[in-house]
Amino acid sequence: MSEDLNYNRIFANLLTDWLSLKFFKTYKVTKELSESNNFIISQRNKQFTLSVYQLWDSKDNDINELEKNINQSSDTEHNENHIVWMPKKTELFLNQNNETIIKKVRQGVKGLEFGDYREIRIPIDITLSQTEEDGSYVAINGGLSKIWTKISSGVKGIYQLDGSNYGRLPSEKAEEKIIIEKIQEASKLLNVGEASFLTVDEYWPINTIQSTNNNDNKIILATANKDFDATNGPLIRKKIRKIFKEFSEKNISSNNNDLKIVFLVNSSTHEDEVISSSLRGINPDFYKDIDLILSINSGTISILNKKDTFNLNND
Repeated sequence: MSEDLNYNRIFANLLTDWLSLKFFKTYKVTKELSESNNFIISQRNKQFTLSVYQLWDSKDNDINELEKNINQSSDTEHNENHIVWMPKKTELFLNQNNETIIKKVRQGVKGLEFGDYREIRIPIDITLSQTEEDGSYVAINGGLSKIWTKISSGVKGIYQLDGSNYGRLPSEKAEEKIIIEKIQEASKLLNVGEASFLTVDEYWPINTIQSTNNNDNKIILATANKDFDATNGPLIRKKIRKIFKEFSEKNISSNNNDLKIVFLVNSSTHEDEVISSSLRGINPDFYKDIDLILSINSGTISILNKKDTFNLNND
């Protein structure tokens, strides 16, 4: 089985798990079609055609190698599939932190069962330096820049924070507060021209998916290649148009299926997602044949468009 089909099958099972939990009905993938991204899913006597599209074109070789190493260990024996939503990382970072990542991911999936959600903590080194004595401002690069106002509110002076390796904040505000206070406390020990080296945790979400084959359970790293910008609205809109065009041209759905579903997979955080806004900028004629459009961004699934004639709550 190709890796694309294996990954897409796991994403398809993630969606049926989500539908089952959300609507209190049992949805299952019952057939894999000839294309690597198309499936038939069923709910009682209903059949739906599901097409899964990963918006990134491919994963980098170093990510594939890391994923392979994670799955090769006997320590990773588990009864479910797991999707680890990994922020984009440089090759240098991966080389320097390879063993730590493998260890943290292996530990992170232990004990997780179908429907469980967890965030893996990955230690990230950052550098804080003071440039001026007056003021109250921290200039930040990297993922921590999203909370620069919160960090700046508790410092005296002007600072530079190099967080270029930091990719994803925690979903829990209590965890975010720990990061903020650690940086603010470090700033109190600095004078102008001095720097402090800190380690703070970033957070990688995990989805746990019900297994359909106990001999084929695996952990996959859901992340884009280094050249793909998951938050680039025009790029995402162009890709979605291409997907809709491909879906229409293939006409994979038979008249016997009740519903045609498209599931868009992206690696941005839920807060940074641009799929919904990109869809609003596309002529509805492009997706008039699709009954249900959903997206997932770093583990969070959303319904983007649903035809009024279809009610998921009906039997």
